[in-house]
Amino acid sequence: MKTGQARDIFSANLASLSGPSAFLAQHLRGLQPSARIVVDASGAENLDLGGGALLYPQGAAETVARQVEHYLTEPVRFCVSMDAVGADDNGINALLGTLRQRMAPLPKAAEQGAFGGFLVVFGIGLGRHIEQLAERLAFKTLIVVETLDELIYHSFHVTDWHRLQQNLARDGRDIRFVRGEGLYDQIIAILRGPHFPFLDGSYFYWHYQNPEFSAVSRKILIDCPDLSMAGWLEDQLVMLRNTAANFSRPGFFLKTGLKAPPRTMPAMVVGAGPSLDAAIDDIRRCRQDVVLITGSSALKVMLANGIRPDIHCEVENSFGLGDVALDLDRKYGLSDIALFASCTVNPRIAPRFRTAAYLFRSTLCSSYFYGSGVEHTPLADPTSGNLALYCALSLGFREIYLAGLDFGARDPDQHHSRHSVYYTYESEAEMATYTPYDFDQEMPGNFGGTVRTGWVLKWGHENVVRAIATLGQGVRVMNCSDGALIPGAHPLLPESIDLAPSHGRQAHEVRQAFEALTPVTEDRSDRRGLAAMHRVLRHYMEVCLAVIEDFVPRPDDPPQAELIRLADPVIGHLTALKAHNLTAYLIVAEYTQTAFLAACHYASRLDPADAGTGVAMLRQSLGEGFERMLRVIDTEFAGFSGMGGRSDG
Repeated sequence: MKTGQARDIFSANLASLSGPSAFLAQHLRGLQPSARIVVDASGAENLDLGGGALLYPQGAAETVARQVEHYLTEPVRFCVSMDAVGADDNGINALLGTLRQRMAPLPKAAEQGAFGGFLVVFGIGLGRHIEQLAERLAFKTLIVVETLDELIYHSFHVTDWHRLQQNLARDGRDIRFVRGEGLYDQIIAILRGPHFPFLDGSYFYWHYQNPEFSAVSRKILIDCPDLSMAGWLEDQLVMLRNTAANFSRPGFFLKTGLKAPPRTMPAMVVGAGPSLDAAIDDIRRCRQDVVLITGSSALKVMLANGIRPDIHCEVENSFGLGDVALDLDRKYGLSDIALFASCTVNPRIAPRFRTAAYLFRSTLCSSYFYGSGVEHTPLADPTSGNLALYCALSLGFREIYLAGLDFGARDPDQHHSRHSVYYTYESEAEMATYTPYDFDQEMPGNFGGTVRTGWVLKWGHENVVRAIATLGQGVRVMNCSDGALIPGAHPLLPESIDLAPSHGRQAHEVRQAFEALTPVTEDRSDRRGLAAMHRVLRHYMEVCLAVIEDFVPRPDDPPQAELIRLADPVIGHLTALKAHNLTAYLIVAEYTQTAFLAACHYASRLDPADAGTGVAMLRQSLGEGFERMLRVIDTEFAGFSGMGGRSDG
């Protein structure tokens, strides 16, 4: 290839980059690669990685041709499980059950349909393999993953990405480049995007391997909870309803900024992990010299042992936690304790406490509806222990001790403190078999050895590490928990905690910390906005129902193609909703995507000879599901008019 020709291709390729990949063009223009393109005597292209080490043993064309042919004989494809979404009795599980029952008797195809929503290619090389794969595989989005920018640079001198992009665009397909830090998060964000309903059957291809590719692809294909089905439309509505009820009672504080002014006293953050029991005596010893912050079920443990916290944290929205708060208030009294909670908690909780401060968590519909222009934090998820540490860091405490924040267990049968609700509200027989988390992984222990953990606890652990890294500059965090080792928190045995006397300044510290937040002195429930939201949601569901009902089958098309054609306009409406009303989108997105993901899964396995019956059943089931969710929306929003009846009850 002549130098001038390569420059022309390079310039055209850079000019074609747009949208999420536009930033790449400027970066590549200034790159000075160490590797170089070489051409042998026969005209075969290759890439000299340095010192004569070539990327392709037999030249790019021959190596790629063999590799692609070998892959196509037995491609690696992502398989979606049709398991229920959690154990809840909700609309998406009802739909999944209906689909499972109706599809079971129908004849199945000999093999899965050829279409997969994504083609994920690890390794760009010179790009020739990607051209061939794009010609021979059916997909919606091509994801190209590369860790070395200079390989992207060289491929842009060889492969006509501009032409490939144009060809794909004509078929409604697109290209996304993934590079730099956080490969896994970038890929998941794309897979969780508009084409998520087509995830089943997606193709994964490795042009070459490196440790990062191996770790990321294993995490996606084997250990990935982030691509499991979801769809809790009802849960989003509960969170919106709870927030509306909480915000209808003025006299609370809002967490609207990242961090408050620094505090002078140390804080102790207490979770209900199994190591808490052994630390109770030391917590009692230190109680008068710290601001004590508890997370959810740790409150009962402390109160049962005669220790009263200064601040209590709640993150979950469940109705049952309102019952727990009422029970604890009757038994111990909570009116001298401050509440720091997600705005989505059950509205019966806050009145039990002396004062309340609410925060907005990320990606919740209520945060976007009520928290426009203020901080939405991902650092308070997923456990109450995460919220309790976030509370201490964000309120400005500079010396923090962690107790019972285990994020794992030495013995999975003892997954929480023996004083927590998990044990004291269960019989001994139930206690021996019930575990709220998976414990199928291991992590290094804080005081040596290993602890058992699972994906939820690991997610919590990762967010604790992020919280300390994000908010912990200049903060001393000591981990006194006999659970997982937490980078950024120094291991310290509970008996080694040595504190200066506080002289009873806890109430002053908490009052100052809360007063640095935003006070709310008027009703912020926004009933008019809620009524408008109801209209938007009704319109969206009615549009989806119209698409399903008005669909005209094509008897000669395979069932997989029929469902793609049915899903495309619904995905278009959902994408438009996201652009115009993010709150409404967050309420309906998971249900819509999971419903069509399941339908596409079954369509790809139907015998084409019986496609008409199967597609008709899929359409009928989807229509029934969306009608059911429309009724749920109407019922939930009818409860907003009273603002307190259903929420408080």
